[in-house]
Amino acid sequence: MNEPRPTPRPPVMTAADDTGPVIEPVEGTAHGNDGVGSAALKLAIIGPCHSHRTGVDAHTTTLAHHLAQAGHDVTLVSWSRPFPGGRSAGEPDVRGIPEVPAFPRTVRALSWARPDTWVRTGRRLRGYDAIIVGDAVPLLVPAHLVMLRAAGSGRGDGDPSGEGAPRSIAIANHALPHRSRPGDFSAMRSLFERVDAVLVHSPEQARMALDLHATRVSVADAVGLHGGQEDVEARGLSSPWAHYVGAMEALASPGWQAAEQDSPALSTEPSFRTRLAAPVREMVRRQRPALAMTRTDLPPWARPSDVLADGADADDARDWARSFGLPRCPDPIAAWSALGALAAIVRLSDDGHRNAVIFDGSGPRSPLSSWARSIGFAPVELDFTGSRASLAAMDVDTDSLDVITRLHPNGCDSEDVDEALGQASWALRVGGLVSLTLPLGPASAAGAVGPADVRAILARAHDLGFVLVGDPDGEITTLMRAASEDPRRGDAAYALVRLTFRRR
Repeated sequence: MNEPRPTPRPPVMTAADDTGPVIEPVEGTAHGNDGVGSAALKLAIIGPCHSHRTGVDAHTTTLAHHLAQAGHDVTLVSWSRPFPGGRSAGEPDVRGIPEVPAFPRTVRALSWARPDTWVRTGRRLRGYDAIIVGDAVPLLVPAHLVMLRAAGSGRGDGDPSGEGAPRSIAIANHALPHRSRPGDFSAMRSLFERVDAVLVHSPEQARMALDLHATRVSVADAVGLHGGQEDVEARGLSSPWAHYVGAMEALASPGWQAAEQDSPALSTEPSFRTRLAAPVREMVRRQRPALAMTRTDLPPWARPSDVLADGADADDARDWARSFGLPRCPDPIAAWSALGALAAIVRLSDDGHRNAVIFDGSGPRSPLSSWARSIGFAPVELDFTGSRASLAAMDVDTDSLDVITRLHPNGCDSEDVDEALGQASWALRVGGLVSLTLPLGPASAAGAVGPADVRAILARAHDLGFVLVGDPDGEITTLMRAASEDPRRGDAAYALVRLTFRRR
């Protein structure tokens, strides 16, 4: 009869005085069917599965097999549609990768095109002991952050008693891609700041993870990155997979205790929250006395959902804002876009104390933030344009915002409106508002939508839990149809539609 093996010890990380952090490899215990393992854990691995035929996919599938063989309750959460193009985000397709046997408990619950699946999946993982992100790469960071937030996992929320939120572990084959692109550093830092631990495969990658604000880093030799039946069947006290599984158990165990370690040296660039919190507080403190604006002050023609087809309407919006004393706005179309959104905020999201949490993603030239500040709100501005990881930039908790806006000149188009609604579906509180502008135009106009496209957007928004604010008698449809009957150019937008939704 085999003797029971001790519980794997947690990784130890120490800091050298002037030579940088020294990170000791984890020596986990061996597992298989040869003996008694540590207490069974309920684990979820998020990552691509065997059918995508890349090294990363083989690794996650094989890890699931070995954790299950060690006696743990394992679910592999994978993708029905990985992301645009259909390949795994970890690396391109690799010819010659051996086929890895499918893991029996594989759930294809995730779709890149459906952010609502990320939220629902995360909520279903709340009862797990640990969530393992098996494919930590910049492109997938937005989805992983959404799932971790929905699961209540990360930022040290794990409970040593095993009764708290799931532990979160990210496996990083590369802390940063070999060919990094703009936004990769911020995306990976957002993930590493969120998770409880990061597992890497070399000391060099460990130091890079520390630079990306990982709070706990462990090193284990890479195994299974080329998959195959022989990796799945590898067992015994000395097999590479035994040590790898032991390392994972040490990080996921309900009895975990953070190792004594010095805090990693942080980069000079502060986090998103740090960059915004102090300036917003100072701005609110020093701003001039707020203008008094009530629901009755707003003109009745400033509607949350509307269509702009006549430049005179935009001029009227700018002139009204100037006459009321709001900060000047040189762009009448931007003024029209912002005024309707401001009207929705004041009428529907204001408790009289200007406490609504407003997240303005309209870019630096949108007047909404300056107007909202002038009447007593403290909006947070974020420029989504040019960012590959806009969801990662939205470092907010689930159900934490009252208002999200994406307005002209940096509003939505046909390509990103679904992403914006997906963001709002998990970030907004019940009753919260999302206000977007989209260009109306023929199919030949880049980024434009037509009346039929808008009706499809309304249907998809309804599926995500939103109802349109306004348009009681189909007025928007009538206005869009009228605008489309007299386009001035065949290859450009001829109108602008503002859609404001309320979360049910």
